Amino acid sequence: MLDSIGVTPRGVQKSAIDKGLFEGKSIMVCSPTGSGKTLIGEMALLRSVVAGRKGLYLVPLRALGLQVWNVLRERYEPHGVKIGLSTGDYQNEGNELSDRDIIVTTYERADSLLRHGARWLLDVGTVVIDEIQNLGEVKRGARLESAIIRLKHLINDLQLIALSATVGAPDELSEWLECELVESDDRPVPLHCKVLSTSNKQKTVRELVMTTIQSNGQAIVFQRTRREAEVEAFRLAADVGRQLTGDEKTRLDSELESVENWGVSLPPELRTVLHDGTAFHHAGLGPRARGLVERLFQTGRVRVVCATTTLAAGMDLPAKTVVVTNVKAPQEHGQLLSANRLHQMLGRAGRPKYDKAGFGVVLTGSEGEAEEVEKRYFDQVEESGKVLLIPRYDRVRSVLDTPSAMTELLLVTLDVQDEASLEEIEDNLLNDSYLIHCAMRDTKSPMRLLNLGEASATAAIERHALPDSIRAAKQGSFGAVNVREKGETVIGAIVTDSDGSQYACRFSSRLSSDGFVEGPQCSCGRSLDVYGIMCPHLVMLGASAAKELGAVADYVIPLSLSESSPAGVLLKLGLVEGGAAGKLKPTKLGRLINRLYLSIPTAREMLALLPQTEDRASLLWLLRHLISIESGMSLGESFDQLIDALTSTHVPIAELAKTSGFHEGDINGLIETTTWLLHSIHAVGRLGGLLPVMTTAENMIQALDLAQSRGPTSNDNGGYEHNDSA
Repeated sequence: MLDSIGVTPRGVQKSAIDKGLFEGKSIMVCSPTGSGKTLIGEMALLRSVVAGRKGLYLVPLRALGLQVWNVLRERYEPHGVKIGLSTGDYQNEGNELSDRDIIVTTYERADSLLRHGARWLLDVGTVVIDEIQNLGEVKRGARLESAIIRLKHLINDLQLIALSATVGAPDELSEWLECELVESDDRPVPLHCKVLSTSNKQKTVRELVMTTIQSNGQAIVFQRTRREAEVEAFRLAADVGRQLTGDEKTRLDSELESVENWGVSLPPELRTVLHDGTAFHHAGLGPRARGLVERLFQTGRVRVVCATTTLAAGMDLPAKTVVVTNVKAPQEHGQLLSANRLHQMLGRAGRPKYDKAGFGVVLTGSEGEAEEVEKRYFDQVEESGKVLLIPRYDRVRSVLDTPSAMTELLLVTLDVQDEASLEEIEDNLLNDSYLIHCAMRDTKSPMRLLNLGEASATAAIERHALPDSIRAAKQGSFGAVNVREKGETVIGAIVTDSDGSQYACRFSSRLSSDGFVEGPQCSCGRSLDVYGIMCPHLVMLGASAAKELGAVADYVIPLSLSESSPAGVLLKLGLVEGGAAGKLKPTKLGRLINRLYLSIPTAREMLALLPQTEDRASLLWLLRHLISIESGMSLGESFDQLIDALTSTHVPIAELAKTSGFHEGDINGLIETTTWLLHSIHAVGRLGGLLPVMTTAENMIQALDLAQSRGPTSNDNGGYEHNDSA
């Protein structure tokens, strides 16, 4: 079949074949962007189909899923291979996918299909996981890790294919996945990276872009926010437009006005810059508008795209030059981009068949910042008298040990197993986790990794302390503790260490002025390190308080460390109950919450507020509240007005985007998220006999279904991401 589509394995593809790809061996491929990783996944999927089994292709973003789906359909459906796409509808059991040979889906949708127990999953022979480094992302990483564990338990002789261009310590991850590791540094187009210090970023961006355009190249400029991407596109448009010939402008305008693009709704400001061969790209655009920008860039009609980080994750949009204008994270200005995310962005540089080299440039505001960026993100090597910057990737760490993730996994596991003790779950499931795999090899691992059953002071301290510190604290060999403050929210003391130095320490469960728990504090200035490990002074206080203060310590210390008992949380919410021989089993409500794909924080708020939700106004308030928990979006009354407009008028979504204050892409995402939450509210309300909220939710669902028919949504075009507002 590969021959018939004109594909000949090369490079890393040959290496994967030599490692046993066609014999069903699991393979992890770590190689640069453009080296052919995706084709390895395709070959494995085809092997599975030829053997009479199905294949799953997992992606982090719906837009990437749509791109992969289109490629697979074009290549393989003419040969009788049925390709399916499923990236939403978490409440749906997925039966409509049973006749597909290969299913492209997001991590989250694959997880939800497992929770629903889709029968056709037993027919899967190969699972391809694209961008496996996302295993280290908070929330979605924990769900991906959980899904991998359950897939391996569910499917005999499963072939896993893990793909990434940005994984540090790949041998550690490949060992856990039980994959043969294929590594390569070869890129079809070499990448040259540089960190530039500039006092005028706008001027430097213009110079880099114009140099690229004048050498017949294309450029991507990554900005931190949507607004910055749009403004940058306007700054560059006139200069870029002057580099286009009359014929090039005519062809570009003809394509924009073509019959194929008549139905594409473009914001006026985007249409304006497109005429000059320039565009912006972010999640707020409608999916068809983003698709048009991508097509125009791929065909060379658009020369420059100013984008947010959403364009970096696996999308096939290479450029000769990539400029990153800021290393601050989109969601939080105080945090830096991970090395893996930055190198995903820079990895877009270098167009195969067009460029002899790609250029990735990171801009900083000072020489000091430039040195810090080089130190954080690159290794330096000397070659032919020149210092070269070589990408340095982050080690992928498990995020399964957060209380919320562990609570969710406990509910998922009990739903699958029907009934189990905490010890059985730890032994049969969690011991197979990447969390435990890494901890057994890491000297920085805390004394206690798992905490399913208790939320005592001792358990909380052991979750944030190294074994040596715990032993020293219990033996009293470190120093002395003089408790001076003890109450319902604070335990404080002066801790004297072995050399006589004194430190003021405290555990506080009080809320600060910004609404966060004050947490553990120590005057040494090293209360918690990046791994969540406490300084020895706090360990000493915690061990002493646990011994001397009993229930007071058991209350204050876990709260201050944001630790909880997963089993206790589920019991309190009524999601699990006691079974035979001290085991736990899920309640009907617990099974429902799990299969609706609600996070534990969302479920907690929904269950608490539903009894007081009796009319449309209170339901809209509840929806705003739940959406903010799920997506991080802060919504006001404009959300209510948008829903009213969607459910009471026949105005197309593209038109609403011009008057509502929401981007079209956000409206599509809000429709889907709102519909999913309404289905969840209706199902929970039915179980609880809450007729008023059921009726209101049902009416709103029907109205939103009609609104969806007036414009494309993410169900059929892969637009919206729960955790991605870039």
